[in-house]
Amino acid sequence: MQKQKLVFFEAVFLLVGTIIGAGYLTLPFSFFKAGIFANLFWLLFLGFFITLLHLFYAEIVLATKEHHRFPGYVGLYLGKFAKSLATVSFVAGVFGSLLIYLLLGSHFSKLLLGSFLNGFNIDERLITFIFGFVVSLLVILKINLSAKINFGITVVTLSLFLLVSGFASMKINAANFFIVPNESFFFPFGLILFALVGSFIIPEITKLLEVEKQKKSLIKPVIITGTVIPVAIYFFFATSIFGASGQHTTKEAISGLVNFLPPPLVFGGMLLAFLEIITSYIAFGINTVETLRKDFGFSKFLAKLATVLLPLGFFILGVKDFLGVMGFMGSILTTIDSILLALVYLSLKSNLPGYKNQVISAPKPVVFALILVLVLGGSLSFYYGF
Repeated sequence: MQKQKLVFFEAVFLLVGTIIGAGYLTLPFSFFKAGIFANLFWLLFLGFFITLLHLFYAEIVLATKEHHRFPGYVGLYLGKFAKSLATVSFVAGVFGSLLIYLLLGSHFSKLLLGSFLNGFNIDERLITFIFGFVVSLLVILKINLSAKINFGITVVTLSLFLLVSGFASMKINAANFFIVPNESFFFPFGLILFALVGSFIIPEITKLLEVEKQKKSLIKPVIITGTVIPVAIYFFFATSIFGASGQHTTKEAISGLVNFLPPPLVFGGMLLAFLEIITSYIAFGINTVETLRKDFGFSKFLAKLATVLLPLGFFILGVKDFLGVMGFMGSILTTIDSILLALVYLSLKSNLPGYKNQVISAPKPVVFALILVLVLGGSLSFYYGF
């Protein structure tokens, strides 16, 4: 029983740590632009549906004897065209995430340097190229921090952001929650969807339970708990930061607090966010290189070249707004992946005669309703917001 509890919390933390990434930094700004009521609606609504999607993915993994990445499951159950669509979405999502880390990393670099060089104008392009060069070199050399250091930085960063949120909650001005929104009700959809999805770690969680010889039934409470916790953290973080900052809420949440919280606390938040972004970029970059080599047949040189140059290439072409990239990825790419995932779940019984659900048995009307919400929400979010 004691071992089961330890494995349960390890699996929950694995999912929570995967979900809570760069996306949550933009949520206070989303509250400011679209209002607290629209954001609260989508946070709760999508929190429920993403929980279902994570359960669907666990069902798919347990039902399939072979081990695949997401495009592989789609191809196995939905055919070549769907697999091609999933592959394009997967690759675009990988490089989109690297671009987000590049833009956020250079943004925090500028904020941190500005703290030391007060009044000095730092060229955005130059600092982006310098940051991109440094992290790309670390990716090429495959210099990754140990899992313990990554874990430590993640824990300290989340703890500090909860501390920042706690201090900010004491500075909340209720009038800020009634600031008139200037963006659509659908503006938060893509940002929140991007911030909540952690599907790709589900196979690793099922593998962990298998290795630790735990019952398959444990996957359901793990997924529910591991998805609900980020929803609660996001709500506390976003309402606290927006409630304190109001009209001064910034795209990355932290710098707008400089007039409301002690400067050392704000600086510490910036520094740890910066370190978290660097470690995430390196780990994600190395994983991208290996994915291009093993799954797409790239040579080592071409895989590293693509990983380094494509994010910088998008920046050179004028893609500089990390908020817009997150919104696009959520409203288009994550929506496509989520719809394909729901369709694969629906196809299980037709492809596996006599199969009985092990994790969740969702009625078809519920799944179709989920797909309809994703189609409408993604389309309207992209149309009105990005």
